[in-house]
Amino acid sequence: MYKVNGTPNKEDIERFDDDRHMFYRFQNPAYTIEGEYTQSWGMIYSSAEQARECAEECGLEEDEAVLPGKSCMTTFEEILSFTEQFGKNDVLMIFSGNDTYVTGHDGEYVADFYEAVAIWSMEDVIKYAQENIWK
Repeated sequence: MYKVNGTPNKEDIERFDDDRHMFYRFQNPAYTIEGEYTQSWGMIYSSAEQARECAEECGLEEDEAVLPGKSCMTTFEEILSFTEQFGKNDVLMIFSGNDTYVTGHDGEYVADFYEAVAIWSMEDVIKYAQENIWK
C-alpha cells in the first residue's frame, strides 16, 4: 500500500523533472506494483490476461495490449493532462525507474518500476496545479 509522504513543491518537482530516472504516474494506493502489476494495460481490465483476450476489440494486437512497464510521464506538467481519468482517492506516485522506450496506448511513456520515491495526494496535486500551473 502506498501512503502519502509529502506534498508537491517547486524544488522537488524541478529535481524529479530533471532526473531521467524519475517518472510520474497516478496510482491506486491500494495496489502494489509487483509481479504481473509491473506491467500496464487498459484501466478497464482487471488483469493482463483479460487485456490480451480483449485486444482485438480495442484495435490492438495481443502483444500490444500489455505494456512492458508502468505507464507514466517524465514531468509534473505532462502528468497533469491525465488528472481527470483518476479519482480523488488515487495518488501521484513519483518513482525511480528506467525508460523502456515503448510508447503507451495514450502516448505516455512506459518505464520499468524500481521503487516509489514520493507519494502525493490527488487533492494536493490539484491544489498545486491550480495555484502554480493552471493559472
